[in-house]
Amino acid sequence: MMDFCNLKGKKIIVTGASSGLGRAICIKLSNLGATVFLVARDEDRLVATMKNMNGDGHKLIPFDLNNFNDYEQLFEILKPHGCLSGLVHFAGIRKTLPIRSTKVNDLKEIFNINLFAFMELVRFFSKKNTVHHDGASIVVASSVLSLRGAAALAGYSASKAAVDGAVRCFACELASKKIRVNSIAPGHVETEMNLAVRKQISEEAYEYIIKSHPLGIGRPADVANLVAFLISDEARWITGAVIPIDGGFSARS
Repeated sequence: MMDFCNLKGKKIIVTGASSGLGRAICIKLSNLGATVFLVARDEDRLVATMKNMNGDGHKLIPFDLNNFNDYEQLFEILKPHGCLSGLVHFAGIRKTLPIRSTKVNDLKEIFNINLFAFMELVRFFSKKNTVHHDGASIVVASSVLSLRGAAALAGYSASKAAVDGAVRCFACELASKKIRVNSIAPGHVETEMNLAVRKQISEEAYEYIIKSHPLGIGRPADVANLVAFLISDEARWITGAVIPIDGGFSARS
């Protein structure tokens, strides 16, 4: 009998691997036996992630996801390593901007990484001879803000809602290739990005965030565990889902 969520033999791309949730995901996947291809802009921070991983064969790929003309080269780098079993897109941008201060360039920056990079990665990942013959799993970061509103986060919220729409369509389109596609909608998790957000708001506002999560705020490992399950064969019948992991935030009226 295989261990639950045993990922041995699976080769998985993880974007946003240099920090936060992406880093925690890389560590978790490696602990479960996967070979991980770590993608982010900062090579030094990728090295720091790999130092906390288990196993051999992992590969660092410094890459700027804004360079859409270079995605084919990214997958050429991966080609010698064999067919892929997973794609995890957790690179992301969040900007807290009231609508009066929001410019089109701000929206483009947010959508480029949160949505367009995801769609382009899926386009290349799903090509013939890239995905393992047993099928594959794609997991993307959404947010509870795709389901609930919040002031000054319209651009971020809209990008994540668009991600969820794309997930449902990809799930239908790619099922014939045995590719599952799901998104995870985290609540407030203590990551570097959210610690930076904390510095921008009042102590009272931060206390409100904590109280909005009945089980308290999350840890990166909480999200990494769910990603590992969705990548694993145990989740073989789950696709097109948007799964909140938010300590009860979205359950509140």
